[in-house]
Amino acid sequence: MSQTRKTNNHLAKSFTGMAEINAETIPLRIRIGVTGHRTLSDEPMLAGRIREALDSKIFELFDAKSKTILSTIEHTPITFIVLSPLAEGADRLVAREVLKSENRDPRLEVVLPMVKEDYLQDFDSAESRLEFEELFNKARRPVTLREKKLPEEFPQIDLGEARRKAYQDVSRYIVDNCDVLIALWDGRESRGKGGTAETVNYAKTKNRPIIHILTLAPFNISVLAGNGLNAMSIHNIELFNAFSVPEETNHLYVENVFNSLFNNPEGEQISDETKRTIREKLLPFYVKASIIAKFHQKFYQRAGLLIYSFSALAVAAVALAILVHQWAFYAFSFEFLLLLVIFLTVVFADRKGTHKKWIENRFLAERIRSSIFFAVCGVESSPIRIPQYMMIAHRPDDWMVKVFFDIWNRLPAMIGCQGQQCRIFISYIRKHWLQDQINYHRNKAGKAKRISSALETAGKIAFFSAMTAALLHLFLLYLGEGFHSLILNNALSFVALVMPAVGAAIGGIRTHREYSRLEKRSYNMSAALQELDGRFSNIHEADELERILRDIEELMLRETQDWLMLMRFVKLEAAA
Repeated sequence: MSQTRKTNNHLAKSFTGMAEINAETIPLRIRIGVTGHRTLSDEPMLAGRIREALDSKIFELFDAKSKTILSTIEHTPITFIVLSPLAEGADRLVAREVLKSENRDPRLEVVLPMVKEDYLQDFDSAESRLEFEELFNKARRPVTLREKKLPEEFPQIDLGEARRKAYQDVSRYIVDNCDVLIALWDGRESRGKGGTAETVNYAKTKNRPIIHILTLAPFNISVLAGNGLNAMSIHNIELFNAFSVPEETNHLYVENVFNSLFNNPEGEQISDETKRTIREKLLPFYVKASIIAKFHQKFYQRAGLLIYSFSALAVAAVALAILVHQWAFYAFSFEFLLLLVIFLTVVFADRKGTHKKWIENRFLAERIRSSIFFAVCGVESSPIRIPQYMMIAHRPDDWMVKVFFDIWNRLPAMIGCQGQQCRIFISYIRKHWLQDQINYHRNKAGKAKRISSALETAGKIAFFSAMTAALLHLFLLYLGEGFHSLILNNALSFVALVMPAVGAAIGGIRTHREYSRLEKRSYNMSAALQELDGRFSNIHEADELERILRDIEELMLRETQDWLMLMRFVKLEAAA
């Protein structure tokens, strides 16, 4: 047996033998798109081939680096999401086979090519419509690509052509949004828009991995790798799953956050069921992401403080070695140790990716925090949209995006609000999300400004101290030998040599902590949020509440995305 086959078998066994997904575990979910014929000759045989593809063939699509990563994973299970329109035949067969592994917590995402009433007309028998409804109800949030019925949307064209265009659109949606496409297909060219052959050809143009199961005997399986599957995100999901938070710390943190959210007059009017859902399904992940972010933030900031402080100390050691020759050996040894510590700190921080882990986990924590308020109001959180200019640093397949998607989809479907309930939510959102964030950013801007000003002042003191030392040197030279003092001369030389390095270190710390930038960003966020706050007096209905929720969410998301893009590639470096 070849080494590649051994690796694939090992990965397949690892998948089937993994522990069940539990409430605390985030899996890596592979999104399986499906296309194929509506009439299948031997469904039991094809069902066996589908299971074979799910159990082993998918793992052939991972590249060598991904397989190496997967072989080391201990805390992160792998499971599937099937993306299907639930047409008769292949669409439903693949969906049923994926959903059979209930202990793996598989998911079904349904995307309909047209409104449900129109689509049901394609199913002639009551049995087929019943099967569709049973599967349809397993999807948490079905997607419909059209908002109107076909006769209303296309009154001037042939409805047959409109339906074919709708099927073409849904086929392309599936290809665009899946990781791998399973095609149950006889290999022949299709006769119209949205057919299996056209869908497969479109997938090839997108370099999407394809598993082709022949619908005729001997029902062979062939694999077209395309761009393959990438498991890079599982490494970060594994780190998230493996990070251990002491139970007492976790409980206390969750309790504090819960009380800050709901231990108030407005929060007491939120239903107990909603609060229980948030406490059990959102807060534990928010707390974990926040703790991980703070852990890496502290390391990154302390490492920066050490590097800049030790750089100034290293200059001071050199100055002592030059000015006091009897101390030279000890001073140069001390300088070497300082520089060694700086080097090791930079290498360790770089390898551990502390800065990257900080900002990515902070992004996830803020995303979960925003979703809490959507859950309170019974509104579905928006998909994370990423502008093209951010793609260099932030992509749709980032691990944080996948983790948030998985967390949010553990919640029951959102049902919105009505009447008096909406007025309660409006008051709650305004006071405990919007105004809370205004105060937070206002305080953050003030704190950053005070620290930045203090560091700027300290830097100026260091600079003018060096200038004063240089001026006194000149004054002593002017006065001549009679005023010469070795101790005074060495002291002034030490100050002149060291203070510029101290000033540079202070400036480095100020830049490293981004105090000036944080001040401006928080001030601008506070102003933008205040503008949104002014709109609340005109909000009375559910749709108006949903619109402003999405506006707040958009603003919050863009702020964290901008920060992510700005800071993601920043590296901790030794002071020059």
